[in-house]
Amino acid sequence: SQEFSNYQALAYYQAGEPTLNFETGENAILMQYAHAANPNLKWEENAELNIGIDFGLFEDKISGSIDYFQKTTYDLLGQYSVPMPPYPAPSIWANVGEFKVNGLEIFLQAYPMRTKNFDWKTAVVFSTYKQEVVTLSNDEFDMAELHEGWLSGRGLVGDLNWTQIVRPGLSLGTWYMPEYAGLSADGKFLFYTAAGGVTRDIEKAERRDVGSAQPKFELGWSNYFTFYKNFDASFTVRGVFGNKIFNTTNLIFGNPIWLPDVNVLQSALDEKARGLNDSPRLSSYYLEDGSFVRLDNVSIGYNIKNLKVVKNIRVYFTSNNLLTITDYSGIDPEISATGLSFGLDQYNVYPKTRTFTLGVNVTL
Repeated sequence: SQEFSNYQALAYYQAGEPTLNFETGENAILMQYAHAANPNLKWEENAELNIGIDFGLFEDKISGSIDYFQKTTYDLLGQYSVPMPPYPAPSIWANVGEFKVNGLEIFLQAYPMRTKNFDWKTAVVFSTYKQEVVTLSNDEFDMAELHEGWLSGRGLVGDLNWTQIVRPGLSLGTWYMPEYAGLSADGKFLFYTAAGGVTRDIEKAERRDVGSAQPKFELGWSNYFTFYKNFDASFTVRGVFGNKIFNTTNLIFGNPIWLPDVNVLQSALDEKARGLNDSPRLSSYYLEDGSFVRLDNVSIGYNIKNLKVVKNIRVYFTSNNLLTITDYSGIDPEISATGLSFGLDQYNVYPKTRTFTLGVNVTL
């Protein structure tokens, strides 16, 4: 709701496409309604449920928590098609949909070693969750599904270039597209049909549920060390598992059909070697395993204590995004979400930054 304009409830005019007056030879700009008014628009409402258990063992040398959470959003804002008349415009904003997220998080912390000169604390977090749309319709406004994850780029034409479906009962991020069935003898893409056969005509291909951009689970592992009282170190490892990424960059720039006129990826030469001779075609061929393990942070520090002028000086070195282990062929497997769509690696996405920091903290 925060991104929703204050004017969306109003029926205001906007400039339409210019039209040519054949009698005068002049262009005219027609004003038209942007959408119909809805004075009943309101904020979306949330209901949350959290059930948790905290525990500690062996004088809290081992501790943790187990939490189940559920968040339901009611009166979800959406734009709906309406008839003209009685409405002055073909669409209207309304509070209709219902969205639900539920998941489980398990946290475990332990002190494997605590001595006079060495202290080690470690923590593990496991989480799994599911996001889905409960409904998009009510008695007044109806919407069976939404198409998300739209693609654009060289060679992609028409109105079929969407990759994800938002439908009640399905998880958000469900990849819904033609399923790749191989290459023909002359190098054309083949896709499965509803009848169980194959076709090279993408408009005759059956769209199928071919995976999800939502991970099955996530893991985090953090470690903190202090030794000889003055030295400290820490590192954090994070993993995401079971999700699929659509590699749009490879779809557009990994196709050898553009050679030699367009600068392409190295993978285009591999595709040429295996016989690909077709324009870019949206299909499950460009879906990849998006699982990864990342060394998120490493930090090393030294404390100089009990000085005459200041209480403490800490000299430290920190690095973020130091190492990533993944089978994904793109630049970065960690793809940010846009609206209801996520897991779509567009060719204009900037990868996560790797940083190195050397610093000094002074405590007066």
